[in-house]
Amino acid sequence: MDNIIGIGDIQMADVFKMDKSKALGMFRNRFAAYKKIVDEIGEEAAFEKMMQAYPDQQKAFMGAFIDNTTLAEGFTQAKPIFRIMGFTMEVVDISQNGVDAVLEIQRVCPVLHLAKEYGLESPCRVICEMEQEATRRAFPGMKAAILSRQACGDCVCTFQYERPAKYSTLQTQQTQSVIARIFDVVKLTPKILQIGINIVKIQFSKLSN
Repeated sequence: MDNIIGIGDIQMADVFKMDKSKALGMFRNRFAAYKKIVDEIGEEAAFEKMMQAYPDQQKAFMGAFIDNTTLAEGFTQAKPIFRIMGFTMEVVDISQNGVDAVLEIQRVCPVLHLAKEYGLESPCRVICEMEQEATRRAFPGMKAAILSRQACGDCVCTFQYERPAKYSTLQTQQTQSVIARIFDVVKLTPKILQIGINIVKIQFSKLSN
């Protein structure tokens, strides 16, 4: 039982062989392990036991995506792995004011139905809360929070990650922001013209009445 840590024990060989069925089996094993340990030593102790090796593996796995780039870019690069496992993930860059930050939005939770099979109200404690805590322990200075949960009736699961931004990253973001603003103005031109036409129509209508 000491080696059972759920998703934390994913190796690259597992990724190459992964599909939705294998991922679901992995999650089932995780719920079963958690339930067994809870029955033996209680919930809080079970949480810590399953967390023992998780931060180091989270650092190795997640670090491959985020160590040398922004959180948004790293999470975007990780989307294919989540897709293989049955998740439908969107990434939103919310970086600003010296903070490298991202929203991870999960539209599909493939383990939503599994919790009740093991006597749990939701899968969040065993999956998402462990994931967040492992991330905080693996990356000092990283903030991780769950903003919404499908298990609680929200339409999506939303996770927020923040860390201090590197100066070079900020320069890149500022450059991208200027370019994006130019493209936004170009894209908005037809709508701006339409607004002007609508205003003229409204004014003309008032004069006619």
